[in-house]
Amino acid sequence: EIILPICKYLEKITNEHVPNQKTDVFVEGVNVSHWYQVKGMDLKHPCVGLLQNAGRWDKTGEMLILRKVLERMPDVHFYWAGGGQLQNRILSELNTYENFHWLGNLEYPDKVREFFSEIDVYALVTGMDLASLSLKEAQLMRKPVIATNVGGNPEMMIDGKTGFLVEKDNPEQLIGKIRLLLGDKKLAKDMGDNGRKFISDTFNWELIAKNFIKITKSYLK
Repeated sequence: EIILPICKYLEKITNEHVPNQKTDVFVEGVNVSHWYQVKGMDLKHPCVGLLQNAGRWDKTGEMLILRKVLERMPDVHFYWAGGGQLQNRILSELNTYENFHWLGNLEYPDKVREFFSEIDVYALVTGMDLASLSLKEAQLMRKPVIATNVGGNPEMMIDGKTGFLVEKDNPEQLIGKIRLLLGDKKLAKDMGDNGRKFISDTFNWELIAKNFIKITKSYLK
């Protein structure tokens, strides 16, 4: 009766391929109560955290722009939590930098919560994402976020208010936004607070469930 894409970006693609099919957006919710500050991991500061898998090259390959970022920002530590079948292609390029650290897969949600508690900035450096859960969770942890301007990422944050969008294959822009957030503590805190409110108000499961009921009542009469 109806197709429910998980973001507006995907709904547009769906409408192009099946123009006569009813669609509505059903975003993935998040358990807001699970995300709170705890004693963080032992990380070196200032630091940028990345939490993403390495399963598809169209997504993962964008991480290679970090070569220029790591070289230009030797005073900043970058921690990657995650992995997958393509992890060695990334690690073979980035492990040569002393300020890059691979943490492997973290136990969810406890170790992820510790990771988010400690990092200064969260970055989603990706070639494609639709409804990134880690992007939402990092904002719930009051972290300013930076995400590549692709897919559904612009829907999962507010550019200029909860963090920054940067263009694909643009290490210079990424460097600039990282330096801005690390250098302006008030801006970083304000964006973190805004992010917590945005995700809580937009993606909490209670709201998502009510929206799902509304959709079904509307279309499945």
